[in-house]
Amino acid sequence: VVVPVTLSIAGTSAANYHWARRQSQFTLEVGDNISGNWDRLLRRTLADWNKNDTVTLNKVSGRTDPKKCRPVTGRVEVCNWNYGTGTGWLGLTQLYLDRGHIEAATVQMNDSYLNARRSKYNTNDARRHTLCHELGHTIGLDHVDTRSCMDNSEHAIFHDLKPIHRDFRELKRIYEHRDDETTVSSASVTSDTIADPSSLPAKPFGRDTTETMTIQTLDDGREVITFITWAKD
Repeated sequence: VVVPVTLSIAGTSAANYHWARRQSQFTLEVGDNISGNWDRLLRRTLADWNKNDTVTLNKVSGRTDPKKCRPVTGRVEVCNWNYGTGTGWLGLTQLYLDRGHIEAATVQMNDSYLNARRSKYNTNDARRHTLCHELGHTIGLDHVDTRSCMDNSEHAIFHDLKPIHRDFRELKRIYEHRDDETTVSSASVTSDTIADPSSLPAKPFGRDTTETMTIQTLDDGREVITFITWAKD
């Protein structure tokens, strides 16, 4: 059961969330549950992010069904699927938090827009931006108003395709301290911690914003932060 407790629109901070780890520099596994043109884009996007000196994103075999894109503790699972134009979104990231620490994350790329023949989002630039943007959320980054892929404007989707040094400086700031525990591991998350997609909000009407952020509370007290990048009609 998921109880929504907060709803914010683009530009609002999701507070200070991060992966717990005992060292300032760490490696985070990224599960590959993708196919088609996403394989090449994932390799390129991970290489772009790995130019930072804080977190190394290491591509490994995926451990989930891409249609469901279930979380796995201690890592990020990246998926693509035809999630439907009725959903209204291009990309969706969910962060599973325990006491402010990320313990699992999922990224979903919606081929119903990003690989649909008549969609304006069926371009390598839109796919590359969306993947880069959602992966940035999984390591604790929020939105920015720069030439970074973490910019969440409609213009950025087609023009700002990779992280910039300012993103890397923010990562260094987020992870400059050391935690007493680690959430970077490989144990499975049980199914009762998975947010029900039906709890996602409806697409905002009449806004120029491209993203919604929600914070939800699960029965066991954990929180789920969901970032939804909307397709603009």
